[in-house]
Amino acid sequence: MADELAGALNQRVAIETWVAARDAAGADTGHWQAAGPAYAAVVPDGAGGVAGEARRSRRRWLVTLRAPTVVSLTSRLIWNGRYLAVLAVESDPRRPDRVQLRCEGREA
Repeated sequence: MADELAGALNQRVAIETWVAARDAAGADTGHWQAAGPAYAAVVPDGAGGVAGEARRSRRRWLVTLRAPTVVSLTSRLIWNGRYLAVLAVESDPRRPDRVQLRCEGREA
């Protein structure tokens, strides 16, 4: 990413957070709750990979957001009709104005 943050954040994403809940039988009845929109820089993060002996085919993305943005591992992003599951949240103390997310494309 370039050092200039404002010009790089040219994609609109919606942030959702998983709200866990259980019914009387103990089954998971959680749902996704909108946490709000944000501007982001979304770029591909490598091409496929191998985990163990299995090829990974889901596309991974590196997403940069302006800090402070409330995003955690129980969040997902909606970008251009795609759902991106947050795999990692990384903040660099040398660049406190931004937070980077490693995401993976998922089905709804």
